[in-house]
Amino acid sequence: MSAVEPAGPSDAAFRFSPIASLHLFVSLLGEVEHATPDAPGAFYNRLAEAVCRLGAMQRAVVFVYDDVARRVRVVGSHAVDIELFDGHILAIERAPIAGRALDLDQVVEGGAEELAAPYDTLLGIERLVCVPLAAGGRGFGVIVAERGEAPLGDDQREVLKSLGKISALALSARLATRHQVDGRHLADRIDLARDIHERVVQRVFGVVMALQSGALLDEADQRRAAAELGAALDDLREAMARPLAATPKLVTFTLSEELRRLEANAPEVEVVWQDGVDIPGIFEPVTQSVLGEAIRNARRHAAPEHIEVAVRGDADTVELEITNDGVGPEQRSGGAGMGLRVAAFEALQHGASLTFGPDGTDHWHVRLTLPRPEHT
Repeated sequence: MSAVEPAGPSDAAFRFSPIASLHLFVSLLGEVEHATPDAPGAFYNRLAEAVCRLGAMQRAVVFVYDDVARRVRVVGSHAVDIELFDGHILAIERAPIAGRALDLDQVVEGGAEELAAPYDTLLGIERLVCVPLAAGGRGFGVIVAERGEAPLGDDQREVLKSLGKISALALSARLATRHQVDGRHLADRIDLARDIHERVVQRVFGVVMALQSGALLDEADQRRAAAELGAALDDLREAMARPLAATPKLVTFTLSEELRRLEANAPEVEVVWQDGVDIPGIFEPVTQSVLGEAIRNARRHAAPEHIEVAVRGDADTVELEITNDGVGPEQRSGGAGMGLRVAAFEALQHGASLTFGPDGTDHWHVRLTLPRPEHT
């Protein structure tokens, strides 16, 4: 029998016992440890169910901020079909009740009018309870649940708040682990960049200097130049074949959905998508990575009034280009951060190319050019 069962009248004494609540949470973790790989939301589903049991509520939905996807997403529920949210651009962070719960770090109650669209109609909940998932001064998300006729008691609020705190600590530990993996990933890419510079770029540089000297190369020099270029290509193939420690990135939404959400929430962003152009599925992670890095850099290092995101293509390639009109001092001098350089290596792994730099006197562009799969 599951460690979490629907609430009932006989559960009253259990719901208000802090020790029993802790046992319940340990049971949740134990069940998740044995969950099958095809049920990644098992922890969040059981968390939603626990909130319903401890608070005598009918149904609940768990919203968590995803650092990788840079958005809030639905990760679990109890007595609510998550498929209801498919195809909708979600922004629970704009709901007043969620903001109050996280700002106050308290369990708060409210009505349906405090939900942003599309939740006000999708959930059909009139009496809301919002549990913050926050710890160490950081908010990770919220749980939105439907309470009964009676308001929550103090004991229920305290138990629900504790459950949210423990869940946030678990999320914090998970995030720290992912940052360690990302750190190793970045170190591998820096090593790769150094290897390419020392073994490939230096060879090519020598050949370029010889060609730029203006002197005619005799047959022996031509053979040496050809041999150097051949060796440089061999070194490049060897370096690019090196396995990296990164795990494959997973995306929940398509680039098209991300752009719709971005355009709806950022008035300075304009999306221009060429008719008939699709992003091949294998390129969704790298395109979204480049998009996120380009938008983040534009906002951090410049003051753009207009950011254009263009998706276009032809018979052989698909192109994503992000251009902003607020070039900052660092960008004007042609500099770029490590994020774009790492993204360039990620593009190379997909047989794509990433270019970036000033475009005129007051614009900066990032352009990702992808081969169509049938041409790779």
